[in-house]
Amino acid sequence: MFFFGDNFDFDSSDIKIKIGFFHFSSCSGCQVAFLDMFEDLVEILDTVELAYSSWLTKKREIPKLHIAFVEGALCIEDKRHLNLAKELAEKANIIVTVGGCASFGGVRRLSIGNQAPQPSHQSFIPLTEVELLRPKIKYAIPGCPPNPSLLYNFMIALLEVNDDFLQPFEFMANSKDASGYDIVKEIINKGLCTGCGTCVTACSSQAMGFNFQYNKPTFNPELCVHCGSCLAACPQSFKPYPQPVYS
Repeated sequence: MFFFGDNFDFDSSDIKIKIGFFHFSSCSGCQVAFLDMFEDLVEILDTVELAYSSWLTKKREIPKLHIAFVEGALCIEDKRHLNLAKELAEKANIIVTVGGCASFGGVRRLSIGNQAPQPSHQSFIPLTEVELLRPKIKYAIPGCPPNPSLLYNFMIALLEVNDDFLQPFEFMANSKDASGYDIVKEIINKGLCTGCGTCVTACSSQAMGFNFQYNKPTFNPELCVHCGSCLAACPQSFKPYPQPVYS
């Protein structure tokens, strides 16, 4: 049985978990990734109710939800975005940010070409940095877009309360920098890299490469879109390695 908290008064007769899908500013690739794995979710449809989706339902009003899956970055100049953020804060018990834009800023954070902010530019921030939503955001799913298989496994783990599987996603919800820099800083520079190349295959922008002479991955920051896929895919990530003790 999944724990949703006690701050919402859901009808006790409701057995199904109410979920919703929401879109801020992004390419919608994350929602497409969800659609790609719906055939695999037939086995859990008896426990999940799709209560809201701008694509798949005709509802205009947002109902109370157990889980809200949200893609895209918030534009602070867009009143519709601000109103949607307020509704999610009121009506969603748990928020899961999906993809690099919602979780870390992604390509939306880089959309002005790394220029200094100007009055004519719109400002986009990841949902994990929106103070109104922070108390509700429990998990962040990396990717640009996330792999449908990853989304399916996440859904199953969420319903089965598989804390071991969910722990990295909870960690990423509190991470402000998920990119190839993390692979270099946290894995390679600490001597933890095994040269498996998983981070390279996970990268959607070819920012991660591989040096066959040294059997280690390489990183090109100019191509990185800060989606977090490489860090999430690395088998050496999120392991509780003991820290050295000096006497």
